Amino acid sequence: MEYKLQLRPSIAAALLVSCLGTAGAQPAGDDRPVLGNLPRFPLETYHLNPPGVSVETFVEGLDVVWSLEFADDGRLFLTEKAGRVRVVSPAGALDPTPWVTVRNVSAEIRENGLNGLALHPDFPREPWVYVMYTVDRGGAEVTNRVSRFREVNGRGAEEEILLDEIPGNTNHNGGRLRFGPDGMLYIGTGDARDRTRAQNLDNVAGSILRLTPDGEVPADNPWAGNPIWAYGFRNPLGIAFRPTDGTLFVADHGPTTEWEPRIGAFDEIDIVEKGKNYGWPLVVGAPGIDGYVDPILSWIPSVPPGDLIFHDGDLFVSALWSEALIRIRFQDPADPNRVTGVERWFNSRVWRDGVPSESLYRRLRALTVGPDGALYLGTSNRDGRLDPEPYDDRVLRIVIAEET
Repeated sequence: MEYKLQLRPSIAAALLVSCLGTAGAQPAGDDRPVLGNLPRFPLETYHLNPPGVSVETFVEGLDVVWSLEFADDGRLFLTEKAGRVRVVSPAGALDPTPWVTVRNVSAEIRENGLNGLALHPDFPREPWVYVMYTVDRGGAEVTNRVSRFREVNGRGAEEEILLDEIPGNTNHNGGRLRFGPDGMLYIGTGDARDRTRAQNLDNVAGSILRLTPDGEVPADNPWAGNPIWAYGFRNPLGIAFRPTDGTLFVADHGPTTEWEPRIGAFDEIDIVEKGKNYGWPLVVGAPGIDGYVDPILSWIPSVPPGDLIFHDGDLFVSALWSEALIRIRFQDPADPNRVTGVERWFNSRVWRDGVPSESLYRRLRALTVGPDGALYLGTSNRDGRLDPEPYDDRVLRIVIAEET
């Protein structure tokens, strides 16, 4: 699906000139981006067994858990990469029969598959479950799709396609879905390994999209008839709204495998606003260049983020390669967006000199908060990047004491 708009003119050449006098920015060469400083934030601390935190297995025997969301009746809905939506009872019993098995899912390699999941804000009165998945088009071609399924007698039926032909690839499909406090559906799309897409408003890749629950483009989107809400992203896998004020936070992957010599890392957390440009692939880090929004956090070495959720005022980021659950704290009453602490849980330290850290649960991805106030976290150890343990994959229930 294409949206015919006037393209934003490329200003890459102008950036190379303007950034020469920008503090902390390094000019690019050829098509390499402007490299900015990392945003300043407190030194990270590592806690293999964080104090005041208890962890138990809620459900196991799963296969690459990508998304989690609780219904008001206490059921946990989750996606498995291979194409299944599963349901877990409030007591932690996994229904052996999938709620629905999505057809034509391409899931054999890397990040392809059934990824995002979201429940209608009025579920089950409005009995819609939304998913995003990679579509097998035959041969090597894949695209991504956003659909919704109606629940009928406890099972998914009546697929309705809302947005189709989203660019796809083996990696960088994005795939996260979240409903915002405005009742709209927000969708993270990756650049599908063509970074030029992220600066092209005629293309929905590399963006945060915003649709009505029925799949229409809202009248107050920044560009008429266009689902793009904000753009300039590489592979946004985390979307979270702060409960106190509705501020939108997005976790994006940095250019770990782009260019030679490799730039490496620059995974980031962004505060996302309507119509703004977040820089990929023209800028990375925080160079402070007009027209591009700097992240509030950016890391070296790579995290990279798997999901994002708020819990009791803290922002939690699941980490894949670095195998940790990251807690970001905002404890400055004068500035709710200033990072005051960063902790890595269930991990002893960052990888150094090729020596892995000690981690308790290895690759982590899906995050949600349960009706009991606990944090729920899905492991992602059967995704082809590690040898899974016998108990992989599973959903963990995490209870955090008030004063940790």
